[in-house]
Amino acid sequence: MILNIKDLYHSYGEINAIKRLNFSIKQNSIISILGPSGCGKTTLIRLIAGLEEVQRGEISFDKEIVANVKFNTPPEERSISYVFQDFALFPHMTVKENISFAASSKKNKKQLIDQVIQLAKVEKFLNKYPHALSGGEQQRVALARSIAVQPRLLLLDEPFSDLDTNLKREIIDDTLHLINSLDSSAIVVTHNAEEAMFLSDEIIVMEKGTIVQTGKPHEIYFNPSNVYVASLFGEVNIFESKIQNSKCDTPLGTLETKNFKDNQLVSVVVRPEAIKLNVEKSPVTSPNSGVVVDSKFLGNNAIIHMTVKDSNNNKHHIHSKLIGDFLPDPASSVSYSLDYNHIFIFPR
Repeated sequence: MILNIKDLYHSYGEINAIKRLNFSIKQNSIISILGPSGCGKTTLIRLIAGLEEVQRGEISFDKEIVANVKFNTPPEERSISYVFQDFALFPHMTVKENISFAASSKKNKKQLIDQVIQLAKVEKFLNKYPHALSGGEQQRVALARSIAVQPRLLLLDEPFSDLDTNLKREIIDDTLHLINSLDSSAIVVTHNAEEAMFLSDEIIVMEKGTIVQTGKPHEIYFNPSNVYVASLFGEVNIFESKIQNSKCDTPLGTLETKNFKDNQLVSVVVRPEAIKLNVEKSPVTSPNSGVVVDSKFLGNNAIIHMTVKDSNNNKHHIHSKLIGDFLPDPASSVSYSLDYNHIFIFPR
């Protein structure tokens, strides 16, 4: 293990930013810490970097304790690089000087700088100063400077949050290839589940200072531990229900359940992509039917807004997400089927 976190706590006054965190990271792996603002992500990696002192718990790096309540190994003595959200480039240095400064203590300095410049794709603006660079260019320089240190662990704090969509895809892809080309591990802090899934070997989901689920992207996406985790991966339809005879009623029909007791209250999460639609020529009277309110084309897919009626004849607004350009007109009648891989039932 390159990193081991044991019973870590941290607070700011009366605010508990981190509560009893325990996890390990394997060598040459990429881990994402996923969660909304205020969940403790940045505090955690600042503790790992040595920028905050441990108040309770222990951090081990390469099998050696680097921080606990008694001592805190200085950041410069840990083989860790930190890419800040605002990049934190030296404004009085050119791109090449920023990278050279990071590599100044290395024996193979010139060879290393040339390699880093090529890997990070910054050749075209080596003589520019940070203020003359675009956000994407600054991101590349920040990455280049961080890997020039040849760290054992690279920490990236919301590294793509300020980039536009098209540039973000390119930078994320290049970042993944860059990290994989190094003999390093990486921790990426993000609130974007798609970024986390694309970049990571494993995802750590945080909420209010605690870890609520850890697993591979596929595991977390198809087996979320609660409503919160399921909701991180995009918009969802959520219904409240009660278990009766191993079933629960929802506006989308009655669902079979397992491992629940009768009369237990549950939350049912239905991803929009779980709802498959067909346009009907005339109004449908079957239970699995609805009426289209609006259709929105989003390029690779379409979002269909529709209303359905539950068993008590109450109307519910539902969203369906379909691949392609399926765009039924408003007031169209539709029938639907459900993909149960995208439906989750949790105790309330």
